[in-house]
Amino acid sequence: MNNISSIIIDVSVFIFALTGALTSIGILILIFCHRHQCPINTATRLICNNYLAGMISCLLLLDTYAHNLYGILHENISFNNWWCYARSYLVAVGLAALYHSYLIQAYFRLSRVVFYKRKQLYSSRFMFRLILIQWLIDFLVLIPSLILQHYDYMPQYYYCQILYTNWRGIVNISIIVYYFPMTVIGSIYFYIVYYMKQNKSIAIQQNRQLGNQRDLTVLRRIIILIGMLCMLSFPSVVLYFWYLITGYLIPWIYHFQWLTFTLSLAILPIATACLTPQLRELFILKFRQHLRIHPIMEIQQTDLTTTRQETL
Repeated sequence: MNNISSIIIDVSVFIFALTGALTSIGILILIFCHRHQCPINTATRLICNNYLAGMISCLLLLDTYAHNLYGILHENISFNNWWCYARSYLVAVGLAALYHSYLIQAYFRLSRVVFYKRKQLYSSRFMFRLILIQWLIDFLVLIPSLILQHYDYMPQYYYCQILYTNWRGIVNISIIVYYFPMTVIGSIYFYIVYYMKQNKSIAIQQNRQLGNQRDLTVLRRIIILIGMLCMLSFPSVVLYFWYLITGYLIPWIYHFQWLTFTLSLAILPIATACLTPQLRELFILKFRQHLRIHPIMEIQQTDLTTTRQETL
């Protein structure tokens, strides 16, 4: 890959990360500013947790590629310092929090469907504590990768990350960040489907059936969002297995890895907003308020024009 192609990809990664960060920040501000019209309940807090994790990941990747582009423009410079390694660790924490936030949402739906009588398992206070525990665990379980020096500085890219040749680091980060939450979320989804089929013959109140169906629909949308993340990252996985089989590591695999992942981070906030009923209602409310303002302004302008004509 020549320098021009490399610069184009790096700029694209920077733009995607910036788009994801600004979109996440904008939606979080929108939720906060309209908390009176649309009260922030447990489901909304879980969504905010998801946007917070995505925003942190995008901001850190934005900083990573800002250093990268600066290094390209100013050669013979090195960013091999403590922040390089700390930032890579925090990127991993942010990505882990992103996937684990979906896992907490899946748990919330499981509790409401299967353990609906034990409301303390999905109360607002308990879910808030669970979010805090999730962040604490994400920080703790990824510290060994930092202590064991799994992160290496790449002078040609001006940033640090776990190299594909470091299979222990790759396996550790992959299991924690990707495979564990994906496996558990998939298991929860299939168990809820099984539970609802097994309880069809039991007399259940109609509102409980409708609530279960809504929770299953939300969980199905979470599966779609995670599947989208995995599909965009799938080519990098294929290239890694190609390296394991042939022993040949394609030079531009790191470029391609972050390009596909930041693209998914740019799409994810918008897709989440489109697939989440609470956010759709919030956008509809905002749109209606916008439409209500313009007719009043037009009427005022029409009355003012009529008054001027009568005066003349």
